[in-house]
Amino acid sequence: RGYYSVETVTLLVALKVRYPQRITILRGNHESRQITQVYGFYDECLRKYGNANVWKIFTDLFDYFPLTALVESEIFCLHGGLSPSIETLDNIRNFDRVQEVPHEGPMCDLLWSDPDDRCGWGISPRGAGYTFGQDISEQFNHTNNLKLIARA
Repeated sequence: RGYYSVETVTLLVALKVRYPQRITILRGNHESRQITQVYGFYDECLRKYGNANVWKIFTDLFDYFPLTALVESEIFCLHGGLSPSIETLDNIRNFDRVQEVPHEGPMCDLLWSDPDDRCGWGISPRGAGYTFGQDISEQFNHTNNLKLIARA
């Protein structure tokens, strides 16, 4: 979002190339073809470059961004939240993540779900992903020997 999205992403990718062990870029719900067209990234690319080539290159790159990261085997990092379809970290490791974000399913859930002040799972008011309570987070952490879930 914003007027300098292309420059911001370019800087992050350059930092990742320069410091590959120090920079981790996670895919978020805005790193998809559909959302970049809705929230201005596509239009920004057209305005700055005159065609959609740069947009296509970036959105192809977004497909390769990891969905999650694990810090010291204890901190689980992701943009969105948990999924009722995912019980273990191995479930995530087995994803074919190099694709456009589907409109539903576990990959969508990781990018769109949100924690909530409720117990269990709920329907997300955003129309994608789920809401989930502290009990769900605690069970996921226990099952996977995690101490913390950090949202990026």
